[in-house]
Amino acid sequence: MSGEVAARGAEAGFPRSRGRPSEGAREALVGAARELFTEHDFHAVGTAQVLARAGVSRGAMYHHFPSKTDLFRAAWETSERDLLARFTERSTGGGSPFESLVSGCRAYLVECATSRELQRIGLRQSRAVLGWEQWSEAVAALGLGVMKAGVGAAVESGELRTNDVDATARILLSALIEAGLLIATARDPRARLREIEPEAMRFVLGLGVAAVDSAGGGDG
Repeated sequence: MSGEVAARGAEAGFPRSRGRPSEGAREALVGAARELFTEHDFHAVGTAQVLARAGVSRGAMYHHFPSKTDLFRAAWETSERDLLARFTERSTGGGSPFESLVSGCRAYLVECATSRELQRIGLRQSRAVLGWEQWSEAVAALGLGVMKAGVGAAVESGELRTNDVDATARILLSALIEAGLLIATARDPRARLREIEPEAMRFVLGLGVAAVDSAGGGDG
């Protein structure tokens, strides 16, 4: 990731000791931060490590990120956007809107068990580093829009019944994040996935119209 960027910069005449100009520095810093925060906890990563891996100057870093926390937030948000892009790409493969919503939720849980970056940056560190207010604000700006779109599409197709799309999306997203945290913090995330997934998917599938009607939900 950023190591390759730094190497290309050195070949292009940007010595690591002097850093690179502002252009391209932000991407290099975010890439280096993603790598380092995946490998180590936030407090174990120093700015000197980030600078060395990114191949940029300290001045360039502070031009883009006034603090290490700001850099962490950028790394986390970039990681989350990449994750959402992968889910969006997978969900275009067919199936009804509710089926796409269900498969997206299942795919997220699998990522929680298999992606070290998601485990360490997205689930273990993000809330602790940013604090509840910043974290919840960023989650609303990132995943909530995608979840609302999925829930809304399922409602329009008649497969999901709710009186409040926003509330349903928030509850579903929160449930998935908590399930993902249980998986990511387990000693054996893959084994924990096998335990958590059936319970989480029972909750998701229970939102479907067929499940609601069979339980006597009617038109609510």
